[in-house]
Amino acid sequence: MVYHALNALKQAQDQILLLAEQAEQDRMFPRDIVGIMEKTNAWRSIYPIEVGGECESPDELVEMWQQCAYIDGSFGWLAIAHVLAAAHCSVYLPNEGFEEVFSNKGQTLIAGQYQPNGRGYVEEAGYRLTGRWSFGSGIHLAEWVVAGFIQVDNASVIKTDTGEPEVMIAVIPIEEVEIFGDWQTTGLKGTGSINYSVNDIFVPHDRCFKFDSGEAKRGSSLYRMGILPLSALSHGCWALGMTNRVLTELKQLGKKIVRANEKLPLASKDGFKEDWARIKARALASEALLVSAARLAKDHLQTHSTLTEVLVEKVRLAATFANEMCAEAGEIAYKNLGASAISERNNIERVLRDIQTGRQHMMISPQSYIDVTTLNFARTDQGETRNG
Repeated sequence: MVYHALNALKQAQDQILLLAEQAEQDRMFPRDIVGIMEKTNAWRSIYPIEVGGECESPDELVEMWQQCAYIDGSFGWLAIAHVLAAAHCSVYLPNEGFEEVFSNKGQTLIAGQYQPNGRGYVEEAGYRLTGRWSFGSGIHLAEWVVAGFIQVDNASVIKTDTGEPEVMIAVIPIEEVEIFGDWQTTGLKGTGSINYSVNDIFVPHDRCFKFDSGEAKRGSSLYRMGILPLSALSHGCWALGMTNRVLTELKQLGKKIVRANEKLPLASKDGFKEDWARIKARALASEALLVSAARLAKDHLQTHSTLTEVLVEKVRLAATFANEMCAEAGEIAYKNLGASAISERNNIERVLRDIQTGRQHMMISPQSYIDVTTLNFARTDQGETRNG
């Protein structure tokens, strides 16, 4: 059960934090983290069952992802990157590709980017692929790499029925990938989200799948919600974990910090207490929305092959709301802590930097609100009810 892996993860927290300190300096986690994850089974426990996972409950999935982020922002980001890539590959790869990629029967680590920055030139049994991608979080730990690309056949881009280029995902052995150590950011320093490229390599059809296919080959309903909804959910869980970490740090610092020209610690002030409780309420609301959206998606997919537009919106809204609440928690922390919030001697300094970096991700950006509003207004114009 995921419960056992979650307990093992919590017991390994001190080890993970030591590696996180090194990751801040090296701009990537040491390989020792792989062994710790194998021992705790934390990441693999929330892989699909077909590749060794144990998770059937949305509640467990949300709890594990948010707990990883709570321990450390960069570590939580790697949990997103590796679990998502493994989940998508295990659900959507053709059978032969699935058997090849997951042949080690252990904790297969996959990383990479789905943005279609590559060009795959059609050949008889696959594609001749060239491209360069950014934000390859955790790629230095991976055995396989995912990469988005557009298909080109006889100099023409292959398009969908709507006229858009059809995006494909290639799964490539790490040995065929060149990586570039150029991850320089103010936050999430330890993710190693570096660039990578391939040049004129062959990728067989069996190691490719459509980005928008919705044609799940395997996997429980929890993992068949689609690439974008599951990705959004994971990033919302990360934001939730970071919000809960802010609460912990504020509670500890509030008892000992006395602001300039004041006599009593922050924790004695009603304004501080009010702000702390406000963050707590927002964390609870974020968790409730995330779990509810994930449950609705899972239940729907037990009898349907894809999510409805309305259910996708619920997941995106829940994830974006969690990110917004996380960002606001960070602002409240800055307001209350003053210079203590930017002092490296305090753990919250890194937490707040990580929040400001993570909130920029497209999966949980305000653009989600704009997209949902646009779709809802279009449905209303067509005479649909407010519940869609």
